[in-house]
Amino acid sequence: MRKDRTILARIMMIALIGCFAGCNAMLKNMGSFVPSAVATDNFEKFVVHNDYNYFLSGSDVYPVAIFGLKKDYVIASDDDLWKKIDQPQVSIPELVSNMQMRLVDCCLESAHGFDMLDHQGSKIGEWYSMLGLIIGIQMKDEKKVVIYPPLDTDDVKRYQGRSNGRGR
Repeated sequence: MRKDRTILARIMMIALIGCFAGCNAMLKNMGSFVPSAVATDNFEKFVVHNDYNYFLSGSDVYPVAIFGLKKDYVIASDDDLWKKIDQPQVSIPELVSNMQMRLVDCCLESAHGFDMLDHQGSKIGEWYSMLGLIIGIQMKDEKKVVIYPPLDTDDVKRYQGRSNGRGR
């Protein structure tokens, strides 16, 4: 009986080590989004950085998220996940204003800015969206990044007018 427990304990330990190693491998090269008053201020004052390319997710009128990525980085994911904003100096003021208006109207909240960081903690861009989005960023090869779009949660559906908000 004691021998069976020892064997079971060793099997569980090996499984735990394997799980840890697997999780570590999955999280390798993951970047992060860090709340930033400066990024919030930049979007709300319609500051467009010349060294960024700008993208949006969602509607061209009421985007779910807007972000600027340093021009020396390339998005390494499906082209239809993100729409490039061709003339950000012209489009950003309207997009940010529409997002702000929609968030107050549907959800009684405001948008927030985030610094986009690579896996080493270096800033590679700025993000603007509602709070609580489930998003991710992963670094691939040198200067290639996968930015996972927001999951289609109840909050996103309510923002997009696809839910009456009673599901909460």
